[in-house]
Amino acid sequence: MEPPIIADSSGLISLVSEDDSNHKLALKVAKELSGLNSLIIVPSDVFSETLNVIGKKLSHQLAIEVGKELISSSAYSVIEADSLLRDSAISLFSKQAESVSFTDCIVMVFADSYNADNIFGFDKVFKNNGYRRLGFDDS
Repeated sequence: MEPPIIADSSGLISLVSEDDSNHKLALKVAKELSGLNSLIIVPSDVFSETLNVIGKKLSHQLAIEVGKELISSSAYSVIEADSLLRDSAISLFSKQAESVSFTDCIVMVFADSYNADNIFGFDKVFKNNGYRRLGFDDS
């Protein structure tokens, strides 16, 4: 099995929001991911943030559908952050610009803990911290 990919809400929301500027890119990345043997890890913080944003900006029903898909699909695994990961995320958060969210830091510490370089998310902070944003930073 390939190394896991860590999902960020920016990738997941772009995937379902047709009006999102990264929607086509997210669809392309998702299609490529479906051909790989990689698990997509969704930190529970990302899961909550994704459903909250979809529910507020798109529709409550769509948020429910996305939530059910994420928890039932064998391609995704929603994983809770333990206290060590949260401590690491707080430490990383303290070293980032004010524009960087705590959830972004959770994504990065998950990537570190799973030795994953690839993130399905489009925030520039990932590239700035040495990660590869699928679809954007492809070699």
